[in-house]
Order: sequence, then structure tokens, then C-alpha cells
Amino acid sequence: MSKVKLLARQLERRILSGEWVPGDKIPTQVRLMSELGVARTTLREAISLLQSRGFIKARHGSGTYIVNLFEQGFLPPINQLSMHDPKAQLAVLEMRQVLEGQAAWHACERASDAELMEIDAEYQRMLQRAVDVPLLARAKADLTFHMLIAKASHNLLVASLSQLLYNKMFNTIFAALSSGMLEQPGSMEAIDQQHARIHFALMARDAQEVRREAQEHGRHTAQMLGQQLQ
Repeated sequence: MSKVKLLARQLERRILSGEWVPGDKIPTQVRLMSELGVARTTLREAISLLQSRGFIKARHGSGTYIVNLFEQGFLPPINQLSMHDPKAQLAVLEMRQVLEGQAAWHACERASDAELMEIDAEYQRMLQRAVDVPLLARAKADLTFHMLIAKASHNLLVASLSQLLYNKMFNTIFAALSSGMLEQPGSMEAIDQQHARIHFALMARDAQEVRREAQEHGRHTAQMLGQQLQ
């Protein structure tokens, strides 16, 4: 096998292992050349090969980014769901239980200390934004927190599906908030407490507890919406 193909396979393994997840910008060519001990020409040809296979995409003036491999085949059917349909909203929220529980589990096991610090910083910002902010900002803060956890799972499938579904989840959560879901007594306090328990367990790297809390958070949110739809 040629040096180019061997290098392309090596870089591909970083993607498939979840070291790099969709949306990540790959290191510069200078850094990769130094890290991998390869010539510029070999690296450029390997990157071109990965790009032709759909793993990465260059953005002019910005860099080269990991592509969500599910986007082309999975997103069109998902986009057929109308988030104005309460049953579709409920289905998406129920799916959160599966994705977020597993993402949180893997994040405890695999996230770097720097990634946990980033999640912690976002949680602190979320607390600040939770006071007297528009519902739109609250919904964005909620999903940013969960998306960082999904990325820190370093699981390609979990991170990829989360990215695609979270676009729908945002519309779902915003629609649910706008419909008065949080006006139910104690509902906002309960969600804030759930986020706090997820954050605490994640910072402690307690995989069992964080998965349980993340699943409970998804179950509780879906239950609240289901009660409202009755």
C-alpha cells in the first residue's frame, strides 16, 4: 500500500474512533507534518483522498473540517418531520433519552480535562442566561450544553446523530417552551436541578450516575410535553 493510502487510513481512523467528530477543524498541515513525520506532498494527497471520499471538506479561508457522514442520507427524512406536530415533538424528545444518556456515559470515560472544563464553562454561562432571558436564548443554551457533552463522548455515531437531531430538538424545545410547558408549577426548577445533577456527575466522572441523570432528564421533559398534549 502506498504512503498516501496508509496515511489516509491513519487519519480516517482518527475520525472513526471519534477523536475528531463532525464539525471539528483538523490540525494545520504544518502541525500534522510535524506530528506524523510525513512530507507535505504526501499529506496533501492523503487529505485530498479523504476529501474525495466525503470524510472532510475544505472551507475557503477557514480550514478543513470533519463532515457528518449521516447528513446526506439521514437528514432529508428527518427534515420531513414537522415540529409543529406534537407527536413529532414528543418522538424527538423521547430520542434524547437514548442519545444523551449514552453520550454522557462516554464523556465521563473519554473526555479530556480540557473538554470537561469547556462543558463546565458552558454550564456556568447557562446558569447566567437562565435568569430573565428570552425563551429562544434559553433553548439555545440548553442544547449547546448537551451538544458539548455529545462531542466529548468521542463516539462518531452518537456525536453525528446528536448533531443532526439537535437541529430538530432545538425547534422542538423552543416550541415546547413557547407553548407554556415551563409554566407548569415547579417545571423550570426541576429542569434546572436536572442540569445541575448532570453537570455534577460529569465533573466527577461518575459514568453510572450521569447516564441515569441524563436519561431521567430526557424522560422528564418528554413526560411534561406528553401531559400538556393530553
